[in-house]
Amino acid sequence: MKSLHPLDNTLTEFRKDEISFNFERYFQTIFDNKWRIGLFVLTVLIASYFIVNSLTPQYKATATVQIEKKDSQVVPVDALYGLDNQSDEYLTTEFEVLRSRPLAEKVVNKLDLTSHPAFAETSGIGSSVPGVDALKGSLLSLLGMSDADSTAVPEVESELARRELIKDYSKRLSVFPLRKTQLVEISFEAPTPVLARDIANEHAAAYIEADLEARLERTKTAASWLAGQVEGLQADLTRAEQQLADYVEQEGVFDIDDIQTVNALELKELKTNLVQASAKLGEASIRRDQVASAKRSGTTESLPSVQSDSVAQKLRLDVVTAETKRAETAKRYGPQHPRMLSATSDVNNARSALRAQISKITERVEFEYNSALAEEEDIKRRITLAEQRFFSTNTKGAKYRELQREVESNQRLFDLFYNRTKETTETIDLQSAHARILTPAEDPLEPSKPKKPILFLLAALGSLFLSVFYYIMRELFNTGIRDGEDVDQRIGLPLLGSLPSIKKGLLRPVVLNGQEENDRSKEGAIFKEAVNTVRTGLMLDRVDRPHKTIMVTSTIAGEGKSTIAGHLAYSYANVGRTLLIDCDLRTRGVSNMFGVNKTDMGLREVLSAEALLEQSVIGIDNNLDLLCANFTPLNPLKLISSPRFQSHIKEAAKKYNYVILDAPPVLPVSDPLVLAGYVDAVIYAIRARSTPYQHISRCMQSLQRVEAPVAGVVLNQLEMGGTYYSYYSYGNA
Repeated sequence: MKSLHPLDNTLTEFRKDEISFNFERYFQTIFDNKWRIGLFVLTVLIASYFIVNSLTPQYKATATVQIEKKDSQVVPVDALYGLDNQSDEYLTTEFEVLRSRPLAEKVVNKLDLTSHPAFAETSGIGSSVPGVDALKGSLLSLLGMSDADSTAVPEVESELARRELIKDYSKRLSVFPLRKTQLVEISFEAPTPVLARDIANEHAAAYIEADLEARLERTKTAASWLAGQVEGLQADLTRAEQQLADYVEQEGVFDIDDIQTVNALELKELKTNLVQASAKLGEASIRRDQVASAKRSGTTESLPSVQSDSVAQKLRLDVVTAETKRAETAKRYGPQHPRMLSATSDVNNARSALRAQISKITERVEFEYNSALAEEEDIKRRITLAEQRFFSTNTKGAKYRELQREVESNQRLFDLFYNRTKETTETIDLQSAHARILTPAEDPLEPSKPKKPILFLLAALGSLFLSVFYYIMRELFNTGIRDGEDVDQRIGLPLLGSLPSIKKGLLRPVVLNGQEENDRSKEGAIFKEAVNTVRTGLMLDRVDRPHKTIMVTSTIAGEGKSTIAGHLAYSYANVGRTLLIDCDLRTRGVSNMFGVNKTDMGLREVLSAEALLEQSVIGIDNNLDLLCANFTPLNPLKLISSPRFQSHIKEAAKKYNYVILDAPPVLPVSDPLVLAGYVDAVIYAIRARSTPYQHISRCMQSLQRVEAPVAGVVLNQLEMGGTYYSYYSYGNA
């Protein structure tokens, strides 16, 4: 039997990394769970109320301190220590000093906070739980130790408690600098307003006092150190002056700068001459090479030197004139004619004169080359001597300037330290504070902690975010079929209808006592209309040849296939005679839903030929009969596969307008694969957001292999929104 909707290439493999984020879907999820989210937020707020009210209130007192970058001290001793009190880094350093541990210890000692009740629990001093000492003694006796052993190091315990108190003090303290000002706010939190005020003011006063003490100590240390430095610098200055005088006398470098200038000018002039001599030598070398090449090739007459020589040009003209005259004479006279012999002699004489002149030119070229070479060598020798004198003078000058700089440096240092020592000694008692309390702390009127409105707001927002995040994540990673869009995209089959999720008690009366009682329920009416939509879709699927035998199956048990089959049978009974057959022989889903006992007549009598089909059915309504499963065979698959079972299905199709089969689920058993060959259409029921897609895919592939006529999918137990209910309530108004 061919499939009504072939499943080839329709099943889409689902992967978690391909989850799409549909904002409309997730907004609907949040809307559907709004009451649960609200209840969770309300619970968190109630719990937050009790927790916040159980907290001990904390009061914060704030004192404002002004820290001046430029103080009024006469001697800037801080400069000796690299403390630039004009920079922003200086203020940042002072802010950290305000938060420092030594300053906190000073305040703790002065106010004796170790014995204060607000810090007794932190420090562990004076806190003792009744019965703990006795229990401690018992444990020590069991271990063979005495109480004296446990208190052998009381100093360590006291120091640990003290450190914990300082740590708690630092947590309560806050130092906040005001931007673009020299002001800093010192705040402290304590259980009482008076304690917070006293500690904030005392911390500011302790900072100013500690700064004065540190400055005075630095000034005294600086004065003592400067006195020692002055003595050493004076000795260094005397020694440097003597070394400079001895060197001047020994080397005679009284006017070292003038000597260096003369040597530099001489060296510069020689190097300029060397460049010119090198250029001249280069030109002579080229002419010499040209002469040598011409001699080898016998083309000396074409040399540029010969071409540019006026004498050679005149002699060459004479040769041409003689040769021309001899050529004209040869036209008239024979070779032995006296005029012919005279013309030949003139030619030879002219050529001899030309060769002699060319020889002189080549000799002159060689002479010029040798002269240029000698001149270059002489200049190089003079440059070498000048460089030696220049470097010697520079070495002496460098040594002279080094000794001179040492004298000047020692003189400046001596003057600086001498003046600083004198100023420091005279003004040692003129130190002034660089900070002052601008606004003392006052008693806070209201606690700073806990901030109840903020905490309640954070609790509400946090719980709201967590609950929304939970439902979005649950929706995001739900591998089940969510809605009709999932059916179309991931299964590729038509969605025949979506059945809303309603209470189970509203489904039973439909099949037990008729529809009238259920129709009075709003949810029941909605469910009824949804089932009618499924029926209409099936009837319109093949108008020319309607489906007469319809099987309802699912992936696994618990997806509501029997409920769908029963309600669909009721819906078809409104348009024609309908027979509902319970083919789930293992669980008897439809039979149990109708309250049919195994003692009633049903499939057993029909298959065993003990009674006719008309005698074995149970009348449920005017046009609705039920053929129940009144027995459980040892091998249900074998029974369903028998020709007798198939023939009874065909017989029922002839006697009834519609036959509805409630089949077992596909995944656990193979019964539906056999029953699919007996029917005209298969309805596949899927529980929304529940059945894993991987299981649905396996079952669809199984139905595809047997060419099951799957007409479409019914999405069951779907959470419907308010719009859906409002729409159907309009029909019942």
